[in-house]
Amino acid sequence: MDLTAAEIEEILRGYAAGDAFGVAYEFSEFRGEVDPDLLKEKEGWPYGGVSDDTFLTLLTINSFRPESAKSSADNFLMQLRLSIPKLRGLGPTTRSALGLPVKDFEKSQIGISNGALMRTALLGLAFRENEAEERRHFVRALAEATHQSSVAIGCAIIGSALFADARANGDKNSPFEIAEHERQMLIDDVAITDWLEPICTGVSNESTETLNAVLWTVKTSTSARQALQRACKLGGDTDTVAALATALVIARKRNKSEFQKIRWLSEIDWLEISGLSQSANSLHQLYEQRKELS
Repeated sequence: MDLTAAEIEEILRGYAAGDAFGVAYEFSEFRGEVDPDLLKEKEGWPYGGVSDDTFLTLLTINSFRPESAKSSADNFLMQLRLSIPKLRGLGPTTRSALGLPVKDFEKSQIGISNGALMRTALLGLAFRENEAEERRHFVRALAEATHQSSVAIGCAIIGSALFADARANGDKNSPFEIAEHERQMLIDDVAITDWLEPICTGVSNESTETLNAVLWTVKTSTSARQALQRACKLGGDTDTVAALATALVIARKRNKSEFQKIRWLSEIDWLEISGLSQSANSLHQLYEQRKELS
């Protein structure tokens, strides 16, 4: 089930597409039907533009240093500070880590938000199944660069397990079974819940709620297009859920995800994330290097 660099790039493009699509619905009062064939505009936001979710995910991938988890985390923080001018939509935890202003009502979210899950989950694509301990070690270090909550860090590690399993096994395994197995390997208290019905009040940016929303979306979606629709129908932090769920559906279903059939892909501002191909190559090379050493 090895992925090529081109297939990894499609997963990253799916992440960016979910992010750009979900931005228009994020924490809005929209309660109508979500049209997956229409990339909506958002007032005050560049049409087809991604949020900090994509920028920070690519930054995390490019900061990865296989020789040291600590140097990876240090490099991420250094690159993050340099990237502040081009980042939009930064969450309270990241702003706090950078010493930027945080509004009073956001302070309770510092350290517990879904930012660590959001930006480290795709690192799972760089690890094989028998490298689980190494994967957990690196993801934990990169998550701790901004987040202190054991739950937020645990969700990040579980997210990486989902992508590692998708690389190895496609959609053979239940995403909930993978998440629950990984949870049992952790000391972090993460509550995995197999939703029978989606919540109706909107997905908050709390890490566990986001993770469970992604799991439900992936479980109930047969295509990337459907993942976009279902993630945004949930409401709340739609760009993060749509980005992670769409990427995971593509990783699990490969050429059956029908990602390329989405009509508006050409309308995304791919130029502002021109480093996406480089990030995909980095994940591919990291995986291949360790395979050759084994």
